[in-house]
Amino acid sequence: MTETAPDGSPVLLYAMLPSLGEADVIHEAVPAGCEILELGAGAGRITHELLDLGHAVVAVDNSAEMLAFIRGAETVLADMESLGLERRFPAVVLASNFINEPESESRRAYLECCARHVLPSGQVLLQGFPPDWAPNTDWTEHGDVRLRLRSWKQQGDLISGEMEYVVDGEVLHHTFESKLLNVEGLDSDLRAVGLRRTRTLDERGAWTEAVPGTHS
Repeated sequence: MTETAPDGSPVLLYAMLPSLGEADVIHEAVPAGCEILELGAGAGRITHELLDLGHAVVAVDNSAEMLAFIRGAETVLADMESLGLERRFPAVVLASNFINEPESESRRAYLECCARHVLPSGQVLLQGFPPDWAPNTDWTEHGDVRLRLRSWKQQGDLISGEMEYVVDGEVLHHTFESKLLNVEGLDSDLRAVGLRRTRTLDERGAWTEAVPGTHS
């Protein structure tokens, strides 16, 4: 299990991780049979469930090894920062806490990608750390994968840590750095790319809907 994506994610690990309810949140928020642009789709953990729910998905990732696991969706190998499909979608999904990227320039580049690919009447669905997030180092099991937050450090709104995974007896580690965004910070980033927040999509507040600024 040595292949890794550009961000250091072990490819086969993410191919084995099941969806954690993300597809259900998206399905409830968008029209039936919606065409969805999924940014940072990885190995299709969410993609395949969206397909099963009747949606057409264009899956974008910057790892060819990740995209090789996706079946039934159009796939695009590209970085979000430079993606230019010259088409727009009724729904654009940015899951996996990309909006918690510590660097504001990168964070806004991801959101700008959403803005330039969503229809003027469309919706952008964003997943981030919920407001009540707190570190939890307990082991949990998801499908055939055991995982935990092995270590972490917080300085203000910046979090760094290391995840630990056990798959088929093999132990894997993946380090991360994230920024805990408050509502004001998220609103500022959205305004900078011509989007505005409209509603929260789940009880914990991890999922947010945004729309183009001129769409009511």
